[in-house]
Amino acid sequence: MLLSVLPARAEAVAEPGRKILLVVGAGGTPEYAAIFQETAALWIEAAKKGGATIEVIGGEEGDAKETTNDEAKRLREKIAAEKAAELWVVLVGHGTFDGRVAKFNVRGPDFTDEELAGWLGGYEGELVLINTASASGSYIREMAAPGRVVITATKNEGEIFFTRFGRFFAEAIGGLSDADLDNDEQVSLLEAFLFASNRVALFYQDDGRLATEHALLDDNGDGLGSRAEWFEGTTPVKTASDEAKPDGDLAGRKVLVKNAFERLLTPAQTKQRDELERRVVELRRSKSSLDESDYYGKLESLLLELARLYDAVGGSREFP
Repeated sequence: MLLSVLPARAEAVAEPGRKILLVVGAGGTPEYAAIFQETAALWIEAAKKGGATIEVIGGEEGDAKETTNDEAKRLREKIAAEKAAELWVVLVGHGTFDGRVAKFNVRGPDFTDEELAGWLGGYEGELVLINTASASGSYIREMAAPGRVVITATKNEGEIFFTRFGRFFAEAIGGLSDADLDNDEQVSLLEAFLFASNRVALFYQDDGRLATEHALLDDNGDGLGSRAEWFEGTTPVKTASDEAKPDGDLAGRKVLVKNAFERLLTPAQTKQRDELERRVVELRRSKSSLDESDYYGKLESLLLELARLYDAVGGSREFP
């Protein structure tokens, strides 16, 4: 959606209750450790720009007062104590798969996909998991659920080589203009996923190599995930099966660094807007099964509701 008018009388609304837990895994070598630190720094800067609270486990930015090397234990404890309305768990580092179990490498005992799923099982808020490590694809299967966004750097746990997806994603999520596919002056999780996936593909193409990583996104809860190639722009054109619903709707509404208009919306207005836009998308997908007059009547009603909402905020917007 495109920004068109910003009222002088409105004031920006602070981002309420969004928490990012950033886990920076063991580098293994100075080269990889430096890459992970650079990626972590991008996340920290993006969180600052977006007004989100961020806590870092591991790496140079981790809690200097923490003396334990059991970073999995620290993550488990922080998740158990988390009360934020929305939680993003971001994993930056190496993953491994031994033919049986997928793990994320940290100082101290590594943790598995099943363990992380269990730790997050009691969290009641809105959840985003972004695993940018190798061998991360199984986290889609273990973590997917209605109302969640799960993004992985690989399509399965068998893609075990170092991944470049995470660095590109971190660059995008901070509001990189090249990643703003719909030109609304902000970058959603979906756009960051599509941008990073495209950059990964170009890297391997330019290097003359077959790609060893293929990212997935799941936000419909079916645990199947979708590839970036299944989108035209930000519109899904393919699903994992004939029965599956498209992915991308929820991820398309999740933004870390919001544009000027979005910052004017209260949490209640944001929730109302998201629901109306979701209904518009669903209606357009069902257009072929509806009578023309019925379709346009319902569409007009939804767009009028959106117009009234935007008028209440004090600005106007182009509709989805």
